[in-house]
Amino acid sequence: TTHAWIYKPNSTYKNKPPLLVKAHSGPTSSFDGSFNLEVQYWTSRGWFVAEVNYGGSSGFGRGYRERLNNLWGEVDSADCIALAQSLNEEQLIDPSKIVISGNSAGGFTALTTLYKSNLFQAAICKYPVIDLNNMRLNTHRFERNYLNSLIGDFENNKKKYFERSPKNNLNKINKPILLFHGKNDSVINFRESTEFNKKLLENNIYSEIFLFDDEGHGFKNLKNKINVLEKTEDFLKYI
Repeated sequence: TTHAWIYKPNSTYKNKPPLLVKAHSGPTSSFDGSFNLEVQYWTSRGWFVAEVNYGGSSGFGRGYRERLNNLWGEVDSADCIALAQSLNEEQLIDPSKIVISGNSAGGFTALTTLYKSNLFQAAICKYPVIDLNNMRLNTHRFERNYLNSLIGDFENNKKKYFERSPKNNLNKINKPILLFHGKNDSVINFRESTEFNKKLLENNIYSEIFLFDDEGHGFKNLKNKINVLEKTEDFLKYI
């Protein structure tokens, strides 16, 4: 069983709505269901939005939180896929128009989910985790040993760090990807996203990237936030 907040579009279209699945960052935080202007942006445009509190999210008991232990990149993506399948089985959404988005750790989940399932048609990521080893070396000081519980200690789990990193699964990706990154990001270097975008294009996968000179790990400028939404809408209309 997976918890999720569900937001249905307030529209009168006869067709079933497209679905936007949102994976939270953290990755052990959670969506709390509070008012979210970004969700409103999409529901007002006819999108069905699902904020997924996949296994490992906080607030649902220790057992639920510990589901993610050593299984980040497995349980989170499986829960996002299961949710999309469930909504499709209930005939609430258009199965040909399902996309997934996430920021930072949520971007890692979004990218992983994209190449683990044919359900999703695209991924939209802000400053995503693309290389787990780089994250291990460069993340916040207070998260220095975070991956020991999420993946396992590096010395004994080097293979997992390699195999679960999106950058090492480029050959499995065959759907469009939209990337946003701040050049002042001290946690995940923006060059990881630019290199990832370059490799996708070399593989003939449609990909776009937008960089912001004045942003770090977490966008704060209101104009940039609006720009991200508008660029995302343009991207989705195009694909």
